[in-house]
Amino acid sequence: MQVSRLLKSNRGSSLVLVSALTIIIIALTVSLRIAAGMIMSSANKQLNQDQAYELAVSLGNSLESRIINPDAGTGTATGLVLTDGDILVDMSDFNGMPNAEVTAAVKMEGTDRYVVTVTSKVGKASYIWKGIYKGSADKGYKKCLE
Repeated sequence: MQVSRLLKSNRGSSLVLVSALTIIIIALTVSLRIAAGMIMSSANKQLNQDQAYELAVSLGNSLESRIINPDAGTGTATGLVLTDGDILVDMSDFNGMPNAEVTAAVKMEGTDRYVVTVTSKVGKASYIWKGIYKGSADKGYKKCLE
């Protein structure tokens, strides 16, 4: 009987109002937390993609400069001889990039055409860089555009 008197007199309405506002504030806080987590997850994916791209391109450009710029004294590639099936670089665990690895492999196509493929992986993101070269270690290598 005291409960019905309490409801009829509106003495408990402020408690109901405060409870409803508290539930709304908690729901908004939870939804903001979920949204922030999704944004951070997306940012981490983009960071991994950017790092994979930079890793592959920088290694590819470095290898390319050593392949097509012959040593002035000998006229051959500076320490790089392209051989079919050869792994030029195989590295992992870089400082500041957990779960990162990069490999550079050579594949021969035809008699004097070589494809250097640099594959980098950072987290779940990966990037593949390719360079195509013609020539030999004796005569030097030239970059192909196709």
